[in-house]
Amino acid sequence: MALRKDRHGMAMVVDALIFLVVLTLLVAILHIAPYHEDEDRMELLRSYHAVMLSGELSGEDGSPLSSATLSDYLIALSLNGTPSQEQVPLIERMVNGTIAELGTERSGAWLVIELGATELRFGSEPPEGGEVYADRRELGDGSVVSTLFLA
Repeated sequence: MALRKDRHGMAMVVDALIFLVVLTLLVAILHIAPYHEDEDRMELLRSYHAVMLSGELSGEDGSPLSSATLSDYLIALSLNGTPSQEQVPLIERMVNGTIAELGTERSGAWLVIELGATELRFGSEPPEGGEVYADRRELGDGSVVSTLFLA
C-alpha cells in the first residue's frame, strides 16, 4: 500500500515538472522575438529613401537624362551652387510620388535636401507632436544631405 502512494505522488511531481517546462518554453518563445514596430518603420523609411535617390531622372519628353540618378543630379547641383528655378520642379517631380506613397503609410512624410547653404523642402510636415522617424543620407563629399522624414 505504501508503494502505491509513492507512485501516485511521483506521477504528480512529473506532471508538475512537465507543466513547468511547457510554461517556461512558451514564455521563452514569446520573449525571444518581440515585434518591433519602430524597426519596421525605420526599415520602410530606409528602403523608400534608397529607391528615391537611385531613381533615374526623366527629361521633359519622358526620356531618362543620361541615366542620371537623383543622387547624381543633386551632387552635380551642389557643385554649381544654388539650384535654378527650373531645376527645383524637376527634383519635386522625382520625389513627390515617393513622398505621397510613403505618406499613406502614416500621417505624413516629407523630404529636406540641403545643397550647401540652400535647403529644399518637399511634402508636408504633420502637426506638432507624435513620433517622427528620419533617414539621413550624405551624398558625394557630404555637401549634399538628404533627409526623409516619416510621422
